[in-house]
Amino acid sequence: LLLLLIVPVAAGQSTQTTSVKVYFSNNKPPNDEDCTGKVFPLTRTIPKTTAVARAALEQLLGGPTESEKAQGYWSWFTEETKSVLLGVKVKNKTAYVNFKDLTAFQNLGNATTSCGSQHFFAQLDKTLLQFRGIKHVFYAIEGDPKAFYEWLQMECPKGLKNCDKTNFK
Repeated sequence: LLLLLIVPVAAGQSTQTTSVKVYFSNNKPPNDEDCTGKVFPLTRTIPKTTAVARAALEQLLGGPTESEKAQGYWSWFTEETKSVLLGVKVKNKTAYVNFKDLTAFQNLGNATTSCGSQHFFAQLDKTLLQFRGIKHVFYAIEGDPKAFYEWLQMECPKGLKNCDKTNFK
């Protein structure tokens, strides 16, 4: 006797998925001896989308799962930061990442220290640079790159002339 189970798919739902990598640090948060910013890929399966860079970042910003934490993975990103992304625009092989206001980042601990920011950027950058169409990444808060880089106690990168806001809108 063969039993066939048919599960209906609701209108607008897709059963297709795709895989993206998110990059997390492993073992303990950085200390004075650990300024390498070394990160490791974890594969996440998500609903198929054409906005894969945004979807990968959303996965990263939600932080590691409990299972991943048990394996030593950690991140500045947690459940509290999972909805901080306003958008990602890719133009001329450059990703322009726009975050919501700074309040979501207030609990990121030592992410603004020199060692901490290396892990912070490594997780973000590696997650985005996995895509062939992205070679450079710049960040902003509420469309203002100067606010983002000042929060990290840095100057705007040279490639982002005069902290230009144009591509974040």
